[in-house]
Parts: sequence; C-alpha cells; structure tokens
Amino acid sequence: MTAPAGFKTGSLSFIEVLATSIALIGPSMTPVLIAPYMYANAGNGTWLAYVFGGVMLIFVALNINQFARRSTGAGSMYEYAAENLGPALGALSGWALLWAYVFVAAAVLGAMALFVSLLLARVGVQPNATLYVVIAILIAAVCWQAAYRGVQVSAILMLVLEAISVGIILTLVGIVLFRHGPSVDATQLAIKGGFPSWGLAIMTAVFSFVGFESATAFGAEASRPLVTIPRAVIGSVVLASLFFILTTYAEIVGLQHSAKPLDQLDSPLGVIAAILNAGYLQVPILIGALCSAFSVCLACVTTAGRIAYAMANKGVLPEALGKIEPKHDTPHVAVTIATVVAVAIAVPSLAAGVLPVDVFNNCGTLSSFGFIIIYLLISIAAGIYVKRIGAMTVKDFAISAIAVVLLVLPAIWLVLSNPAAPQKWFPIYFVVFLLCGWGWFAWNASRRQRA
Repeated sequence: MTAPAGFKTGSLSFIEVLATSIALIGPSMTPVLIAPYMYANAGNGTWLAYVFGGVMLIFVALNINQFARRSTGAGSMYEYAAENLGPALGALSGWALLWAYVFVAAAVLGAMALFVSLLLARVGVQPNATLYVVIAILIAAVCWQAAYRGVQVSAILMLVLEAISVGIILTLVGIVLFRHGPSVDATQLAIKGGFPSWGLAIMTAVFSFVGFESATAFGAEASRPLVTIPRAVIGSVVLASLFFILTTYAEIVGLQHSAKPLDQLDSPLGVIAAILNAGYLQVPILIGALCSAFSVCLACVTTAGRIAYAMANKGVLPEALGKIEPKHDTPHVAVTIATVVAVAIAVPSLAAGVLPVDVFNNCGTLSSFGFIIIYLLISIAAGIYVKRIGAMTVKDFAISAIAVVLLVLPAIWLVLSNPAAPQKWFPIYFVVFLLCGWGWFAWNASRRQRA
C-alpha cells in the first residue's frame, strides 16, 4: 500500500515502532494496578493466567503478521479486516478498535489521577473528586498536545518514560526474588475457583497486553515496514509476556507476609518496598507508574487517531477525520476527538465520586471486549487472506484456528462465571455500541447509493 499523503514516509526506525507498541502496552501498569484487580479473580495463580494470555496473543500476533509481512499502511488492523472480511465486518472491526483504544485512554486517565493524588498525599494534600478531575483534564491536555505535534516526538518520549518505569520495577523484583531464593512458590500453581473464574481473569490479562499490535497503525511511517512491523508485533507481545509472568509471580511472593492481600492494596509495589526495607523506591515507583500511564494514554490517542483517519478515508467516518495538519503531518482532527471522548468518559465518573482505581478497572475491562473482537476478526481474516492469495498451508490454518479457539474460551468462561455488577453489564454495553456502529455504517452505505 502507498503511504497516505501528509505522513512522513520511512521516518520511524524499528526501535521507535517497537517503543510505540510497548508503550501502549504500558507493562509497568500491570504490577502497579492491573495485578491487584486480576488477583481478585485468579488468586495466587495470576501468573498462570498471564501464561495463557501470552500464548493466546502470540497466535494472534502470528495471524497479524500474515498481513504485516506482505502489506502495510496507516490504520492497518482496520484495513486488514476491511479488505478480507468485507466492508460491513471491516467497519465493525474499526468501531471495535476505536472503542478499545479510547477506553484504554480513559482508564489510564483514572490511573494518573490516582498516582498524582498519592504523590500529593505524601506532602499533605488530601485527594478528593475535584482534585481527580483537575489532574485528569490537565494530563489529557498535555497528552493531546504531544500527539498533535507528531509521532516521532511521541515514540521517543514513550520509550524513555517506559524504560525508566520498567527499570525501577525490575530492581524491586530482583530484590524480592533474591531474598526468596531459588525455590518455587508451590502456592502459585492453581487458579482460584477453577476454570470458570478464568473468564474475567483472562479478559483482565488482555487489558494488560492491549497495544502490542499498535505497530500496524504506523505502516506509512515505518522504515522497511514489511520487516520492521512484524518484528515489532511479535517482539512486543513476547517481551510483555515475560515481564508480566515474572513481575506477578514476584509480587505475590513479596506480599506473602503483608497484612492485606494484593487485591486490597492501592500501591502493592510500595508495600513490598516497605516490607523489604526499600522504602526509598516508593516515590520512584509512583513516578514511574505515572510516566507509564502517560505513555499509554499518549499511544492510545495517537493510534486511535490513525485508525479514525483510515476509516474516514474509506468513508466509514466523516471526511473531517481524514484531514492532516500541514505543519506536523498528523491527523489532528481525529486525535483531538479521540482525546475529547476519553476525557468525556473518565472525568464525569471522577466528578461523580467514582474512585480513580475503579475508573481504571472498569474502563480497562470494557476496552478488552473491543480488542477480543478485533483479534478474533483478524485471526479469521488471516486464514481467508492466505487462502485467497494461494499461500495457505496446514500450519497457517492451524495458527488461525488455534487463535480463534483461544480467544473464544475466555468469553465462554466469563459467561459461566456470572460476574457481579457492573462487570455483568459490560458485554451488553459493548454489543449496543457495535449495533450503533453497524447502524451508522448501513445508513451511510444507503445514503451513498442514493447519491
């Protein structure tokens, strides 16, 4: 595919593309905020859920790379589905992607409100709803400005911020494992509640991984995209899997003698640091988590803008979203709208008194539905694509089929687990959104036919 007019063709190296994917994953967010939420569903077997999630998404990545190593362009995840599943399912995949990225952005706005308030509490400033709202709006404005100015600045910034955060966490993990010794923690060899409880746990694990595929949105700007993007897709999910498995295992080990379990702690790594007499790491951990959350938000807004840009160019979204800002060569209208929608989700909740950690958990879980759908559609589309071009092998069929099975299983387990409110309503919200998107597509198609 040719690069869209306005984007800086070949401007991003492999490191910058990989940085964008890893930054959107935001690996350091998992031990800080996602692990406690996941622990409530999986217990000591949390790391096993990450093993399952990692394997599942490696198969998804292999399907994504069926496209990425042969063709690429801006907004490619959407384009892959649209070109192989037809315009209707393609539009559905685009709506699912936008849902996913915007809800991740809203989730990390809640996370950043929490981290800043915890830092301010150390100097005597007590958190409240007004403070949370102000923090979220100010950080969203900074994030929008960075995304508006261009992807190169964003990628470099995201790499530096995430590297700092991951380095701090791995330092603490190293101390925990060194003091624990080489013996295996046998209590971490089972998922709490058996298979039914895996549903919500795996959905939460997907929230940890979301973004590994974001490299596909930068095909117009990557150097040697047919090589760079596939490597970044696989590299990001493998590195994230190893990090999540290691850190969640170490976190549970480190909290064995804590007065409260993992799912009842606002700052579990800070508690571990205190237990290990490493309190000097508490503030750096919070700052690192804040940096990671910011990089995730920035990557979400950046990528959502490019997805909306691609959808606008295909007539699925209004033409205004397909405009490129001439000075910075960015889809500025799409980036702006993505930021505004994320703020409109997070800020009213914070203003109404919903705790930032609940905004993070709920929005993160909601985002997972969008990613599960797009991963499922891409895995199906990959099989159709290689068959259409005459390149289908038994291995290709198996990769597509295994990915579909692994993606469907968590949905079945989630239904069997019958989660409590509000999580029990989340699938309904997502289905209603997709139906609205489908209705918009049908109306638009009908209007074009009459024109």
